Amino acid sequence: MQQLEIQKFDLAKDSMSRIKKKEIAKEIKIVAEGDSWFNYPLVLDVIDHLRKMKYCISRQAEPGDTLENMIFGSEYKISRRQNTVTNFGQLDLKETLQDIKSYKASFVLFSGGGNDIVGDEMRFYINHRLSGKNLIRKAIFTNVVYKVLKPMILDFCYKVWHVDKKIDILMDGYDYAKPNGTSYYRIKGPWLLPNFGTKAIEDRKVQEKIIKYLVDTFNEMLKEIAQENTHFHHIDLRGMFPYDHQWHNEIHLRSNEYKKVALKYHKKMVSILGYDPLKN
Repeated sequence: MQQLEIQKFDLAKDSMSRIKKKEIAKEIKIVAEGDSWFNYPLVLDVIDHLRKMKYCISRQAEPGDTLENMIFGSEYKISRRQNTVTNFGQLDLKETLQDIKSYKASFVLFSGGGNDIVGDEMRFYINHRLSGKNLIRKAIFTNVVYKVLKPMILDFCYKVWHVDKKIDILMDGYDYAKPNGTSYYRIKGPWLLPNFGTKAIEDRKVQEKIIKYLVDTFNEMLKEIAQENTHFHHIDLRGMFPYDHQWHNEIHLRSNEYKKVALKYHKKMVSILGYDPLKN
């Protein structure tokens, strides 16, 4: 594990060293904001693999981050003397926008929404099996996706485009997570199986159908944003990782699979640019 962390550190150091060199004008510079798919401790994640491919990337992603925190800021402090609470504001967003401007980035890679869908909030999207109701609260979930998550993602995009109106934003909608009870080194998780357990939904096939609906709805929303905005691109990963052994735990992939995701991003950037920036 120590050797892996050294490798991740070296990749980050090399990438940031190159992105800061203004004389390297021909290199494609990228700013990445997101969650654990872009910053996964002890595993080579999507950004690590793109850095191995020699992309210059400034990473603002944090494990477990939510869309709300990335875009609006949810960190706070409480003053017990004055009985008041103070929100720190849009710290993540300000750093992301500053990096886009400072490094004259060509792309923004964005990974978010997973923790908003299959985290603790997931239990609010499903009914108890013994309630006699449909297991998925479709009206509630659809409202959250289109009335809450979509506006947040668009808010992020519009602020990015205010800095550079022509910059391309690439965002994936994950693949179908696996409700198998596995966790992150017994430190965090599992995430899915406890939610199903509280609702007495014990059949794996039923669990997978519910996850498919949630992930599909989220991806269709991202496709809609892509159709409405020329410089937003949806990376569709659905169906790429159908087997449990491809996953490090319920909601995170293994390193070799993250490499495949990185290649999807690479191919999309190549198609946008009209050439392969790694061959020039």
